[in-house]
Amino acid sequence: MSGSISHFLPTGAPRLDRFLTEIHPEIARSRWDAWVRGGNVTINGVVVTKGGTRVRSGATVETVLPDLVPPALLLEPELIDLPTLFEDEHLWIIDKPAGMVVHPGPGHAGGTVLNALLGRLRAAIAPVEELPEEGEDEIPAPLWPGLVHRLDRYTTGCLAMAKDQPTQAALQAQFKERTVEKRYLAVVRMSRKLPEVGSILVDEPIARHRVDRLKMTVNASGRPSQTRVRVLAKACGLALVECELLTGRTHQIRLHLSHLGAPILGDPVYGGASAWLDADKRHFACPHPMLHAWKLSLDHPADGRRLDLKAPVPEGFTSILKLLGIATPA
Repeated sequence: MSGSISHFLPTGAPRLDRFLTEIHPEIARSRWDAWVRGGNVTINGVVVTKGGTRVRSGATVETVLPDLVPPALLLEPELIDLPTLFEDEHLWIIDKPAGMVVHPGPGHAGGTVLNALLGRLRAAIAPVEELPEEGEDEIPAPLWPGLVHRLDRYTTGCLAMAKDQPTQAALQAQFKERTVEKRYLAVVRMSRKLPEVGSILVDEPIARHRVDRLKMTVNASGRPSQTRVRVLAKACGLALVECELLTGRTHQIRLHLSHLGAPILGDPVYGGASAWLDADKRHFACPHPMLHAWKLSLDHPADGRRLDLKAPVPEGFTSILKLLGIATPA
């Protein structure tokens, strides 16, 4: 971060994003809009998440300035072979491995899923003007060619990409209309708030943490967020749960499970333990969050047929389940 600002507006201003652009023209309006959507700006002490919010006279606007981004980012194609769940001339849906980031960013100039997509297309692309602010798991179509959603670095499983702009726009529309079905598996700490039978709906708004900007938090002023949770098995004080993602916010499943008192094993950011006891009371380590994007269903943008994909549960995940004496879901 490059500093903070606090402005008292005696006569008001039109839109929040335009006001911020006017006082800091070195930061693009699109950057400010993403910054606001991430919950980084307050008006009279209340977090605002819409760039089009009208700022009334007598209001005080406060924020930490976003870091300036490079003027251009060249996206290089790379020949990276990734497990394929479905592919044709329009779509590439992969089983993302743990440890791989989806698109370039600070500390990850290459070796990403997006570099692999460009390598598969054997085509260079024009540089993008700026990096998107880390925000929604679902990505506005113009920002990154081919990408419509993302997974955290250590989350494995189903990730859909488009091979052309019309397909990307069509997929983005499906995500916006909530017709895409996304189901995840997670190993979590047992909690009394988890359902004994059936499922529960976690309906808690999410905003960026006001102090730790790398975290998200449940906040009444945040964006609507819904996750349906069902327990599949229990053992050793842990539970294997299935999560249906009804909205697509950053860290949504990780945060909602933590909010239930059931943080994901291997996710210390949200209270998950990095080690546990197996069925024989022996310690074992869990180096990253046990979260797997298990199933993905969407309509093919070209012919409308429903595609139902399932990513095999990875070895690292199944080995933890075996230590706990839990059968791997079919």
